[in-house]
Amino acid sequence: MSAWRIAGILHALEGWDMHECGDDMMDIEKSWSAAMKHGFVPLTKG
Repeated sequence: MSAWRIAGILHALEGWDMHECGDDMMDIEKSWSAAMKHGFVPLTKG
């Protein structure tokens, strides 16, 4: 699944109303933790 689609899903699930644009970025650890919490895991080879 594409990163932008996962981001949209996470925004909805977590109730985030802030959107990243330009130099305005969310805390990457907050985003990563939310992704993992909702079952989005990195793809691995093997």
